[in-house]
Amino acid sequence: MFYFSTHSLLDRNMRSTTLQVIKIAKKFGEVVFYDINLPMPLWQSREETKTFIQKVWNLADIIEVTKQELEFLCGITPTEEFDTKNNDWSKFVHYEREVVAPLWHENIKILFVTNGTSKIHYYTQEFDGASLGMEDPPITPIHL
Repeated sequence: MFYFSTHSLLDRNMRSTTLQVIKIAKKFGEVVFYDINLPMPLWQSREETKTFIQKVWNLADIIEVTKQELEFLCGITPTEEFDTKNNDWSKFVHYEREVVAPLWHENIKILFVTNGTSKIHYYTQEFDGASLGMEDPPITPIHL
């Protein structure tokens, strides 16, 4: 499996290397996992961001995005204000298949959409749904 994020697309040389590694991985039948992890402030424009994401998006077998990244890619008005006022309910938003359909391509095996650790939403060619997540309990160091 080859796992990468959008950070490797920021630099021209890294972008070229990432695309080469993806092609090699595909040639050998490996799974390509794209964790978008979108650092918007590091890009020059929203259009540039979408252009480079599209180049690798269509090559990935497994893709993970956050709710906010999904909204950006689908042109959905962000719900941050709503999230701030009622965070518990917003964690359970599950977009219908029609909403994510424009992002789908024939190579995707599964698309994960996360919203923190409360729930992981998944979309495949045939199914979609969600699985409850959980917050990891804080670990207090033991001083000996």
